Amino acid sequence: MNQTDKHTPRPAVSDKAKVLGLLIPVAVLCIGFLVGLCFFFRPTESETEKRELTKFPWPTWETLTSGEYVDDFLSGKLTDQISLWYADTFPGREGLIKAYHGVQSLFGIRGEQFQQGDVGDVVPDGQMPSGPVDELDRPTNGGEGGEKVGGYYLSGDTAYELYAYSESGARTYASLMNRAAAAVAGKAEVYDLIVPLHYSFALSADVQDSMSLPDAGKFIPYMYSGMNGEVNTVDVYSALMAHKNEYIYFRADHHWTATGAYYAYEAYCKKASITPTPLSSYEKLSFGGFLGTLYSKTGQPAAMGNNPDTVEAYIPKGTNDEYIYDVNGGDRTRYRGGVVRRDTDSFYAAAASKYNCFLMGDHPLIEIHNENISADRKGTTVLLVKESFGNAFAPFLVDSYEYVYVVDYRYYKGGTLSQLVADKGVDDVIFLNNVVAATGNARLSELEDFIG
Repeated sequence: MNQTDKHTPRPAVSDKAKVLGLLIPVAVLCIGFLVGLCFFFRPTESETEKRELTKFPWPTWETLTSGEYVDDFLSGKLTDQISLWYADTFPGREGLIKAYHGVQSLFGIRGEQFQQGDVGDVVPDGQMPSGPVDELDRPTNGGEGGEKVGGYYLSGDTAYELYAYSESGARTYASLMNRAAAAVAGKAEVYDLIVPLHYSFALSADVQDSMSLPDAGKFIPYMYSGMNGEVNTVDVYSALMAHKNEYIYFRADHHWTATGAYYAYEAYCKKASITPTPLSSYEKLSFGGFLGTLYSKTGQPAAMGNNPDTVEAYIPKGTNDEYIYDVNGGDRTRYRGGVVRRDTDSFYAAAASKYNCFLMGDHPLIEIHNENISADRKGTTVLLVKESFGNAFAPFLVDSYEYVYVVDYRYYKGGTLSQLVADKGVDDVIFLNNVVAATGNARLSELEDFIG
């Protein structure tokens, strides 16, 4: 390049071009904002996240006449709620989330359950409590000839979430249960239910061992052995193993079915000296066409898509009404819902959302009052502390207690365990977690925050 070329002036940009260069991006932002405000375009539920999205904080007659709505506006609280609604329900958000997870998968990021890697810690030998489930009780066949897809195992029309046991996570969870029992000592009994994953009951011992999957019949009793006598542990594994050939887990989703949850409820009732409601006495609803998390995470295999799951739900006998508190448990966010949503096929029309029939999905706090409870159970109150596996379990508690409170500790910010037990007069506290949540760092941190 010669000297003349180096100092050649750039062509002048016209004033019109400058104005257009400024107006075009501003116009795009304005159009996007206006589209985002269109209520009829905004989604009401997330198929990817399996939850209802934040509702717009419309005023009610009570909040208007009392001046509460104006106070919230002046204090900025209403602005915060509108901002949360705007961000949570922006048109196209679902596609962005799916794209984000797609990019994650390209880098081998598979979620919390595999944070310890595909091969987890080994359960220490010689430290098992007496009477572990016999090795012969493990399945002798099932899942042969399948393939591993990322952190999942795909066999025919069924996928299985895999698990890597964490010794540090197991010890932390046991310690948290001991802390919870101490926090409510003299006020409430504490029960703990650790739920295995589907592979424990459907894949043969050889298939499990080939992928170094931990034996739930060993590590769950070991986890329980770290809890003191103030924690009432419930053997969910044995209860489910007795029904391993039944439809107790979905094929296209990582959750258990309501039938599987019922067998855990029976085991809980036995431990708590409560007479369980017979399964045959419930009204049963069925919602077909369910293709859940495992379907999407394993590439939507044709065999699974051609044979979707059916979600079966059992309507509580005493009441099917629940009250949902969407933020911190305050009355300002209380609205009525269904313990089991009867119109799930229309309300949750998406194939991935059918599990939301239970409790209408995940919420910080749910209250259920069964005024028709039997005389011998009048005045009884239970608090279920759960992640999403607890959703299918909660409906069975309704006919065993007058008051049922359900806390999802991942979202609840309304106080600690001891505060909630004192405020609600809780008799029994049930912690229900699948093995992934019970040993994963994220869930343990949230659980610790709630227990205090």
